[in-house]
Amino acid sequence: MGLSFHHLERFLLEEEIFLENGLKYKKYFIELGGLKAKDHVLDIGSGLGRMAIPLTNYLHKKASYEGFEIVKSAVDDCSKRITKKFPNFSFRHVYIENDLYVKNGACASKFVFPYDQNNFDFAWASSVFTHLEPDAVINYLKEARRVIRPGGRFLATFFLMDQESIITSQKSKYPFKFKIHDAWYMSKISKGANVAFEEKKIVQWANDAGWKKAKTFHGSWSGRKGATTDFQDIIIFS
Repeated sequence: MGLSFHHLERFLLEEEIFLENGLKYKKYFIELGGLKAKDHVLDIGSGLGRMAIPLTNYLHKKASYEGFEIVKSAVDDCSKRITKKFPNFSFRHVYIENDLYVKNGACASKFVFPYDQNNFDFAWASSVFTHLEPDAVINYLKEARRVIRPGGRFLATFFLMDQESIITSQKSKYPFKFKIHDAWYMSKISKGANVAFEEKKIVQWANDAGWKKAKTFHGSWSGRKGATTDFQDIIIFS
């Protein structure tokens, strides 16, 4: 049985949003993060290829894309759809425990990225730190620093809490009401669903991990004024 008009319309809309979001981040990578077509890049949490697809017509053949993901079906799908046509794009499945997707996997706070030291020029983590506990955030910042070459850049998205967003977010769709130690949560039950952190704390952890600079671009998620990115906050580490 084929799709009804309603379901077809919804499918096409979701596909359009998927591609639109990927193109938006491609622009962020280039304009905010300084991504070059010759770079060797790492996608932390590659999903269904939302970021990879727009880069297939940007990265040179001698450049490389590596992505790792906790959902195996997504990795298999990307390998079939993307790697088959673009052999310099590679996807890897990893077992990391997550409240929403994976049980009995490796602990994110101790997970070692499956790549050698100084292997990449540029990396990103979109909607990854928004699902991690503090110890895991600290580990991922250290691991990103390890696998990215000196002079490289790391773009990551967050829900950042500061004096303004603490107030404005309470009236938004993302009210982080529960502050527990170094993190803010929307729910006490499923903590990994959405996690926010104080901006100054993230910068401190990044400095401890070896990052020298951190440039923030605030998003619109909290309802704050003067947002410079579409939704989540972005930090460029270098």
